[in-house]
Order: sequence, then C-alpha cells, then structure tokens
Amino acid sequence: MSEHGRVWLLNEMTACEVLSLEGGFNNFARALHLSSVGDMLETKGPYTVFAPPDDAFNASTIGLVMSAAKLDEMLRDFIVPGRYPLESLRRLQVIKAASGRHLTISCHDGVEVNGAKIAKPDVPYNKGIIHELLKL
Repeated sequence: MSEHGRVWLLNEMTACEVLSLEGGFNNFARALHLSSVGDMLETKGPYTVFAPPDDAFNASTIGLVMSAAKLDEMLRDFIVPGRYPLESLRRLQVIKAASGRHLTISCHDGVEVNGAKIAKPDVPYNKGIIHELLKL
C-alpha cells in the first residue's frame, strides 16, 4: 500500500483502531476503548493524542487506578483538545491536556512531552492526530 493510501485509511479509522493497527499500544487502546475518553475521541474533535507504548502503559499502571472516573482522568492527561502536529509543538513550551493539567514541551534531541520522546509523530486518525511516544 502506498503512503497516500495508508494515510487515507488511517484518516477513516478511530484512534483505538489506529493504535491497534500500529502495534505496541494495545494497553492504551484497550483503556481508551473501555472508558468514556474513547467515546469522546470517536464523537468529538479534533484531538491530539500522545500514545504511550505497552511497556510504559501496562497492567501495573492501569492497576493503580481504582475507578472508571480515575481511569478517565488519567487518560485525559494524554489527550489535548485541538490538532497539534509536530511542527506546532516545536513552537510551544506548555500545552493544556483535556484533564486540565499542563504538559511541558521540550525540544532538545527531538520533541518531548513531559519527558517522553515522540517516536512517531503526526499519525492521523478520523478526529485528529496521534503522536506515538517512546517512553514515559
């Protein structure tokens, strides 16, 4: 499949579907799917999603959350209202997550969000874009 065809396909998919297809983000995708945050990403937008990989967002991370409300709040820390491609992030120092918390942007050796390096930026989905993180 050409890159143009791949982008078109991803633009038609939900954030959870794209993360599952990309691989390595199954825990985060599952948590989104089980929460109201996943519904929010499918019905509203645009949103920018900072997706942590499975080794950083694992069962022990999810196990620390005792309620659906706390899971939703934790997931909202990874979601930013609006569409912020990598080039836009480079010009910012702080961005406000859907949780209301501020995320710190730094540009030293690549772009980092709260100390997590963006490994694969600007992955499209039907309501916005996803930045795949290397680690938390």
